[in-house]
Amino acid sequence: MSRRGENIYKRKDGRWEGRLRNPDTLTGTGRYRSVYGKSYKEVKEKMLLFKQEQRRKTDNYTLQEAAMLWMESRKNYWKPGTYAAYEQLLIKYIIPYFGEISIEQINNQKMEQFISEINGTEHFLSQNYLFQICGVVRRILLYMNKTYDSAVTIPNNPVEKWHTQPKIMPLDKSMNRLEQYLLDNCQDDTCLGILIAFHTGIRIGELSALMWKDINMEEEIIYIRRNLIRVKEKNATQVITQDPKTLDSCRVIPIPPKLVPVLRKYQKEDSLYVVSGTKYLWAEPRTIQYRFKSILKKCDIEYFNFHMLRHAFATRCVEMGLDIKSLSEILGHSNIQMTLNLYVHPTMQQKKELMSRYDALFS
Repeated sequence: MSRRGENIYKRKDGRWEGRLRNPDTLTGTGRYRSVYGKSYKEVKEKMLLFKQEQRRKTDNYTLQEAAMLWMESRKNYWKPGTYAAYEQLLIKYIIPYFGEISIEQINNQKMEQFISEINGTEHFLSQNYLFQICGVVRRILLYMNKTYDSAVTIPNNPVEKWHTQPKIMPLDKSMNRLEQYLLDNCQDDTCLGILIAFHTGIRIGELSALMWKDINMEEEIIYIRRNLIRVKEKNATQVITQDPKTLDSCRVIPIPPKLVPVLRKYQKEDSLYVVSGTKYLWAEPRTIQYRFKSILKKCDIEYFNFHMLRHAFATRCVEMGLDIKSLSEILGHSNIQMTLNLYVHPTMQQKKELMSRYDALFS
């Protein structure tokens, strides 16, 4: 048995063997290698010398080489959309600037220069996006230190994360007008799909992937099993269907009683998508977003993003006294705090009521 954390064993032939991660994985010579000796001490000394040499090698890796290792290590854990998003950041911003620079040369000054370079007059990137880009550089360096025993200094993130302002919720009269329009036009599957999102808070990608077989009218429940997204791969994009955002996003949602007769009336074959496309059986998220924008215009409602339906749904549930734990599960969140932080916002009516109560104290 090896001593804890050392990975040194005594073999049956009497020799000692130590296993180490191979720094030459970029050249395809294998992920691990072994060193041998007549004693435990001899093997440990060989391993220390090997790690020192390994550290010298990995510290000279360019950021592009390190990024390749990092991306490869995460490929089996990330969803295709997540992998494509990080790949795009690397190709568009990080590699063109840092690609040929060794990881040991990346310091605070280099990071500051990097931000000035990519945030010039050409890009106009948001503060949070810049924070994310710099965070990727730091994650690559942290990965090299942890996995390959590199000894590079991790620079600070030169960008502070900007805490977004609370979103302004659509007025109640606008939401009522929208709901009535959707109810009056449910023969249009886009209106029916948006009405489902209106009363359940599902994401637009989940609506795109929703099929009639996912709606159980006997039990009056909706199964959220898939998410449809468009990802960018090199110079092209493609639409893919994947598992929902997190494990908690795979969920069962009770159908609100108001929706039950509507869904029964317009129910279609199990093999069909709830919202259909013109070119394919399904409508991708940006198509639904375009259609949603058109509906708002017909209703004479000031434009707001489709995702605001999710915010509005969560806020209405809180107003009605629904417990946060149940709401969190309906929305597919991993914890209650996420629900509170992201989706529960006071409405203008609530604020007016608060001010009225305050005023009454002095009347």
